[in-house]
Parts: sequence; C-alpha cells; structure tokens
Amino acid sequence: MPNDCGSTDPTSVARFMAGCRRMAEDGSGARLAIERRSDGTFVGWCTFNSWDADFRSASLGYCLKEAAWGHGYATEAARVLLQWAFDTLDLNRVQSETDTRNGASARVLEKLGFVREGTLRADCIVNGAVSDSWVYGLLRRDWA
Repeated sequence: MPNDCGSTDPTSVARFMAGCRRMAEDGSGARLAIERRSDGTFVGWCTFNSWDADFRSASLGYCLKEAAWGHGYATEAARVLLQWAFDTLDLNRVQSETDTRNGASARVLEKLGFVREGTLRADCIVNGAVSDSWVYGLLRRDWA
C-alpha cells in the first residue's frame, strides 16, 4: 500500500508541518521523526494525537517509507512513545487503528500488547478504494 510519509511534495510537506505545529500549539499531540541509527536517514514518523487529559487517553499512529518496512522501526518507535505516554503523561488508554488490509501494521500493534477491539466499516479511502479499519486498544494495566 503506497503512502506519502516520505513525500517531498511541497503541498504534502506544508500540510504535514502545519499538523505538527497545530498539535504542539494546542497540546493535542506530538509527532516524532524516526531515523535509522546507523546513518540518521529519515524513515518515517510516529505520533500521538487526540490527546485528552481528562480521559487520560490518546491515539497512536505511525507511517514509514516502504524501504523501512519490516525492520522493526515502527515497533521500536511506538514502544518509546508508549513508555512516555504511560510513565510521563500518566495515560490510561492508547488507541490505534489500521486498515484491515495492512496485516504488518496489525502485527506491530499486537507485538506492543494492543488488543483488537472492533472493526470500523468503510472507515477509510486509500488510493480511491474504500476499506475497513481495525480498532486496537492498549490499557495502562496491560502495558508491560
């Protein structure tokens, strides 16, 4: 499945940066760049958004360049953000969603301890194709 997390298209970059600034300014999230340790190459990003201090919850997302798939970068980056979320932010719940056609992303979430909680029917449109999304949740009490 193609993605544009490494896009250099000026419109995509501007939209991405505006979203980062908005999350930082309104306190609704944080986005971190993922770099390969060996050479510092940007391989993608990992984000918390929909932060809700009252409910002590947030959503987790990530996007990696296709060349970085299958190397454990998403799992490693998400694990760091989850540790921060539960230890520093004192969150009780983190939620994530993935396209049902993206088995690799589902495996990342399951490796991190997320539990599949349901399916959102016709939730997303990717490259013009309507698809369902799986909803995953991770509770503080289940975080290892």
